[in-house]
Amino acid sequence: MTDNYRIYYNNALVLISKDTPQSNKKFTKVISDTKEIAQFTANPVIFYDGLTNENVLILAAEPELVLSDFLEHQEIILAGGGIVWNEKDELLMIHRRGHWDLAKGKIERNEKIVDGAMREVEEETGVKIKSVEETAIHTYHAYKLKGRNCIKETSWYVMKAKEDQNKLVPQTEEDIEDVRWVKRTDLSKYKEGCYPLIWDLIEQFQQ
Repeated sequence: MTDNYRIYYNNALVLISKDTPQSNKKFTKVISDTKEIAQFTANPVIFYDGLTNENVLILAAEPELVLSDFLEHQEIILAGGGIVWNEKDELLMIHRRGHWDLAKGKIERNEKIVDGAMREVEEETGVKIKSVEETAIHTYHAYKLKGRNCIKETSWYVMKAKEDQNKLVPQTEEDIEDVRWVKRTDLSKYKEGCYPLIWDLIEQFQQ
C-alpha cells in the first residue's frame, strides 16, 4: 500500500504522507499534530471555499487511516478513467473546457468500475480498447456539485488501444473539443494546459 495520498482541490493539493523529508518541499502548511489532523479531516473548509490555493502536507504515521477517516466525512462520487496507449506508444488525450485531460467519467449504478472506465474512454473518444491492466491508480478531487461538498474518487486503468485507432471522435455533448494521440516525448508540451491532478498522473509515465 502506498505511503502517499493526494487530494486535489482548485489548483492545489493536500498530501497525506509519513515521509518526513516531504516537509522540505514547498508546502504552505504542514500539519503533524494528531488533534489538528482530526480537525482538518472532519472539516476541510479550504477544499470547498473556491478561493484557497495552498499546498498542505499532513504528516501521519498511518496515512491510509487519515485518508479513510477523511473520506468517511465526504460524499463520494466514483469515476473511472483510462491512461490509454496505442501501438505507437502514444497517449490518448482530450481537450475539454480549456484544459488537456484524460478520458474519464462517472460510474453507473451496478457497473463495475473497470467496465465504466472502458465505456467512458470509448464514449468520449471513439477509441476501442484491446486490453486493461488489473491494478488501478486512485486519485481524489474535492469540489462542489450543485452546492454539495463532494470527493471524486477516480480509478485510472492503464489501457492498450486496438491497433489502427486513428478515427478519433470527441464527445461534444460532454464539452470535448479535441481528441488526439500524443507521443511520449511530446507530453511535456502539454503540462501547462493540464490540471495538476492530470499532469501528476501523466508524469508517472513520461519517461
